[in-house]
Amino acid sequence: MAIRPLTPPDMGQARALWEACFEDLPAFLDWYFQTRFQPADGLGIFQDGQLVCDLHLSPRRIKLRQQSFPSAYLIALATDPAFRRLGLAKTLLTYALRHLAAKGIFFTFLLPFNTEFYTRLGWGVWADHRLYYLPPVCNQAAETAPDPAGGYRWQFRQVEPEQKLLAEIYERSFASIDGGLHRSNQDWTCLLLDHTLYGGKTWLATDPAGTPQGYALVLPPTNGRPILRELTTGEIALKTPFLNYLAATLGEASWSATAETASAVVGANQTKPLCATPGNDATQLTPYIPSGTQPVFLGRITSVAPMLEARTYPPLTASWVLEVTDPLLPENSGQYQIQLAGGKMRVTKTTGQKPTVRCSIGTLARMVTGNAPPEALVDRGDLALDDPEFRTVLATLFPPATNFINEYF
Repeated sequence: MAIRPLTPPDMGQARALWEACFEDLPAFLDWYFQTRFQPADGLGIFQDGQLVCDLHLSPRRIKLRQQSFPSAYLIALATDPAFRRLGLAKTLLTYALRHLAAKGIFFTFLLPFNTEFYTRLGWGVWADHRLYYLPPVCNQAAETAPDPAGGYRWQFRQVEPEQKLLAEIYERSFASIDGGLHRSNQDWTCLLLDHTLYGGKTWLATDPAGTPQGYALVLPPTNGRPILRELTTGEIALKTPFLNYLAATLGEASWSATAETASAVVGANQTKPLCATPGNDATQLTPYIPSGTQPVFLGRITSVAPMLEARTYPPLTASWVLEVTDPLLPENSGQYQIQLAGGKMRVTKTTGQKPTVRCSIGTLARMVTGNAPPEALVDRGDLALDDPEFRTVLATLFPPATNFINEYF
């Protein structure tokens, strides 16, 4: 068997393998393989010229603790059914991580079909991925109670998705997120195409001056209830009335409503859920997890030293030894001498030292991205400290962060 990057002549096999392993609409795959996916961003294992296992390394730009870095979103790891249970997926993942590290990409991410499969191989939980059922619709129209300060109201209406407008709202909201995806024009095109092909609709929220302040992407009902794919606002005060409006307006019976009928004006002080039922209101939505996915994104460090050296840290001066274990990449396992000064780390491989901190590569990913604070990792037994007081240093360098990604492709 041979492992190599894909080439243009391999694209037909790559699509056939995707179709054999996943269920996606032909119209989406037409666009994906003609426009989105480039052969050089794919890796494959070939048996006598037959593509039997492949993986797409979709180039992305991500934010980690408010700093921007190139990355790759690992998509569509697929093995021909006739060649499964031979360890090909693990072999290709190992090759892919080294391939990315050689290109200077020290962190990559994926949406897992099986969290345990990947965490066992060194991935760590990084970012939330959440879809929600909207609450059941009740026979209650949207309230329009005025704001005591002067009747300030939000306007909601169904619209055709306008990429530039939604992207501007997303970027304003994304500024408050510590880690996630910087959406490029192609990222937006892919997201909205996928949303539209699967019957999704878009709602816009504007302020009294008509300025767009938020949007909602909603998918058709599943089990009788529409799915909130994404709700993004520039103002926190808008979220509750926007959810209330969607909950009161949408239902399986009303899903076919036209843009002219799906609009309303809502008071800005409206905080009581419109569709409240005991234990179920519009501000506490029920998660919806699509079949074959998990509600988290996992992150993976491909190379320890570049990952740690890329960040800017609080102005501490410290020195310690970090010991890491990596089940896929032996080159990452071992001891690292860390010197911290002036907000930057200098990281060099060492041997024979007494480690101050010991952890797996997956735990390191969780700590450096802020998914889990060092104190919690110590309490769980995932992070071992030679000096218990050193947890104060780690807590200062790696505080908790809010990480969120809502993509599929």
